Amino acid sequence: MSAQKKADNPVLTFEKLWSEFNDRYANFELKQVDWNDTYKKYRPQITEHTTQKELFTISCSMLRELQDGHVRLDGEIDSKEFFCGVGNPFHIIEEFGSFDNLRSVVDTALNDTGFTDLQHTKEDALIQYSTSTDYGYLRIDDMEWYAIGEVKKSMTTAIEAFKNKKGVIIDVRFNGGGSDKVSYKIAGRFTDKERLGHYKKTRIKGTQDFTDLDAWHLKPKGCTQFTKPIIILTSDWSASATEIFLLAMKELPYVTQIGNTTEGIFSDMYPFRLPNGWIATLSNQQYFSAAMKNYEGIGIKPDIEILNYKKDETDLVLLKALEMLGEK
Repeated sequence: MSAQKKADNPVLTFEKLWSEFNDRYANFELKQVDWNDTYKKYRPQITEHTTQKELFTISCSMLRELQDGHVRLDGEIDSKEFFCGVGNPFHIIEEFGSFDNLRSVVDTALNDTGFTDLQHTKEDALIQYSTSTDYGYLRIDDMEWYAIGEVKKSMTTAIEAFKNKKGVIIDVRFNGGGSDKVSYKIAGRFTDKERLGHYKKTRIKGTQDFTDLDAWHLKPKGCTQFTKPIIILTSDWSASATEIFLLAMKELPYVTQIGNTTEGIFSDMYPFRLPNGWIATLSNQQYFSAAMKNYEGIGIKPDIEILNYKKDETDLVLLKALEMLGEK
């Protein structure tokens, strides 16, 4: 069959999509999804006459069975871009509509409680910090797009500002993830000594076996570390490398998590191309805490659960964090 015919063949495209998940996806059992049953359910809906748009809709419906935020399907149909994400709805988005709306509430609450305007080392920095008389506040909005040197510079500046403070609030409510290495670089600035952070393993293609567990260790980074009471603010948008950051940080005895349960997506996103040019991603790894708990699909529950709502007109999560720091 010619390359052109393969690209135009919806059956081949569907078969490739299903088989890559069948060979590599790591969490069928955890998700309680029988992938052979999904084949029996969706394959009969595909024929050689299925249009690309119909194929995209059917494929997306099949992938949604997994309810996995790291599962995606991106494609172009008639010169238009189509995207299928299969995660769950987010409270933070449904309630506030956009991050900017909630950020405005957070920034007002910071100013009302004596914090300075947010500072950063470059105009588009994703690491920002603020201080009050007693406390520091660190907002980390992403775990990628950083050069390692930028991470070091930004964190050194923030840690210097926090050195005489009684406690620090780390806000990762707007952070959808990125690089595990960046997560550990940042976490190392709050680490008192080397500790086990998490484990991971990768499914071996075409088998039910996994690689040996890979242990990641949290180690002190930089010239100085902040090791006084720390409170981490999370939302259901906090995901992926942000959750890896949280797994490691919660091994520290002076860290408390407040807010909402995290999204619960840990694996790297394994990408592959379909015969028609579409790109799909899947989760081919399993992550575990130091205590060997897998939070995939359930997220990391906070020590104290508090959700913000527009009607409150202030940041109740931040206020609770400040109350707890005062108690500590």
